[in-house]
Amino acid sequence: MFFLSYTGLRFGEVCALRVSGLDLERRRIAVSRSATAATGLGIVETDTKNHATRGVPFPDFLSKPLADAIEGKSPTDYVFPSKDGEVLPLGEFRWLLDAAASAVKLPGVVPHSLRHTAASLAISAGANIKVVQRMLGHKTATLTLDLYGHLFDEDLDPVAAALDVKARAVADELRTLEAGCPPSPGPSCRRPAAKECPHRDSNPDCADFKSAASANWAIGAFRIA
Repeated sequence: MFFLSYTGLRFGEVCALRVSGLDLERRRIAVSRSATAATGLGIVETDTKNHATRGVPFPDFLSKPLADAIEGKSPTDYVFPSKDGEVLPLGEFRWLLDAAASAVKLPGVVPHSLRHTAASLAISAGANIKVVQRMLGHKTATLTLDLYGHLFDEDLDPVAAALDVKARAVADELRTLEAGCPPSPGPSCRRPAAKECPHRDSNPDCADFKSAASANWAIGAFRIA
């Protein structure tokens, strides 16, 4: 259950995961197959929903449990097999999940709920929308945004604060430029010792005119008492 909650794999992808798909050193999962129950056929393995292999990271605290789970197994063995060593059926997993959910008073939890948990945890940890998309195996970032875009609202204040810091830094730099260079050009001087453009006060195409205009605007915007 920790595995589902921190990787975001679909339940069928977890069931089809074999030892060869785990890279414990890099903490990566190669997700390429999915197991699904088919009427009259039992559980069958197919490509993933988007018919593409994706790499999914997992946190370090899962390394030891995963290493224990695959110890002594061959590369083709399932990482999470059923009691009989075959593909884990949904009913067998639900029996365990329902018991665990009941113990912590969270009735109604289903395997797909843990996928949503993984997405929420990744976003709260700072993952951007493209990272979450790749992690979940969504075909487009639009789908990911439609499902989880509301969780990014909390990022608005830090973005505004960062923009404020950047804007104030630019204004400070322009104040320095407005003050001019030192009397004698040296390492701290920003421009060569040369005459100013005679059109700087009247020609909008003049670089000096643009620099002065930008400085005046920024300084005016950030004159805070």
